[in-house]
Amino acid sequence: MRLTYTFTTIATMTFLLAACGDDETVSNPEPAEDGQSDQQTDGGTPQDNTDIPYLEFDVDVDYEGNDNDFETTYDAEGETIEASFEDEQNMMMLSGDDAFQEMQPVLSGFEFTVDTPDEEVIDAVIEGFEIEEGFQSIEIEIKFEDGTEKDYEREA
Repeated sequence: MRLTYTFTTIATMTFLLAACGDDETVSNPEPAEDGQSDQQTDGGTPQDNTDIPYLEFDVDVDYEGNDNDFETTYDAEGETIEASFEDEQNMMMLSGDDAFQEMQPVLSGFEFTVDTPDEEVIDAVIEGFEIEEGFQSIEIEIKFEDGTEKDYEREA
């Protein structure tokens, strides 16, 4: 009897953990609330339905100590959009639609291009995501719509 109870408990917990996994797939990408989109909104890829001019956008900010880093990931390359948003200092860990909703206004507000100086891009990302001062390093990886990939880094 006890073995059956233990097995049932383990099976139930495994099912619940699998159901609550951190699926980063965005199922409902919506453009910015202002409704002003110069992107195509019918057909095309899911990325076409957003106002985000990047195929990939990753930010990794490291602070001294543990459990206080900031990390975002946006990937619209392929058939789906994937997003994750982790702000350990404010105890926010989002994925999928929730992460997309948190990041979309920031990413769609950026006006820099592949030709923008590195320091301007880093400053814009720090301001846009309201990244707190005192970080040890920030790394930004962007894949622009034309396929150009750029990495930006700043050490404290």
